[in-house]
Amino acid sequence: MAPIVISEEARRAANLRALQRTDSDIVDILGSATHVVLYEFNAASKAWEKRNVEGSLFVAKRSSSPRFKMIVMNRNSKDNLEVPLASTFQMQVREPYLIFRFEKSELKIKGIWFHDGKERQNIVEILDRAVKSLSAAENSTAQAQQQVVQPPRQNSTGQPQMDKEEATASLMAALKIGGSGSSTASTPQQKQVPCAPSAPQQPNTQETSTQNMVLDKKSLQLSLMSLLQEEKFLDLIHAQYVKVAKARANGNTKK
Repeated sequence: MAPIVISEEARRAANLRALQRTDSDIVDILGSATHVVLYEFNAASKAWEKRNVEGSLFVAKRSSSPRFKMIVMNRNSKDNLEVPLASTFQMQVREPYLIFRFEKSELKIKGIWFHDGKERQNIVEILDRAVKSLSAAENSTAQAQQQVVQPPRQNSTGQPQMDKEEATASLMAALKIGGSGSSTASTPQQKQVPCAPSAPQQPNTQETSTQNMVLDKKSLQLSLMSLLQEEKFLDLIHAQYVKVAKARANGNTKK
């Protein structure tokens, strides 16, 4: 009689059903090892001690949290080894063990002995990808939470406080700097030529709101500190200074 050959697909399906009997949320098997044995490091004796867990190892994907699990289907008892994976999971290979712990604060260090070194390397790569995907998901969630709109800052009077750029823009608008009204030189009036009426222009709501801002003391200080770096602002201040100086000089002369 010819031996019965079980395909890899059929073996995989059978293993998946066996895992689902212990955890109904398991949806897939990412990798497996034929035979492993669990050890635990004894810190007092500085030696590895064999535990009563050995059998086939599986890295399973779940439909709920935790999204991944490392499971050893125990042949010695009904107590299987189930290790939920998280971004804090740590591991390293030290021949002939795969050493792991859940996080740095955990005192107990466990090691898994693999019958096949190639299977161990395959499991290490699968575990590494799973942990990295969990870390990436956590980072994405943290970044999304940081994008929540922050409430406006308030000054000592309880009013919303503008930042440096907003305060500068408001003061410049009030002084007519940067627009068509920033020129201090006078131009001769020209005779207006009638032209066809144009469509009424919509008011610039952004510019209007900037001009209507009233600066508090702190915002005014920030604005002036910033405007001292503006050439147009210095030109305007100097022109006003010269104008006042000349007016005083002419007044003294008339006296």
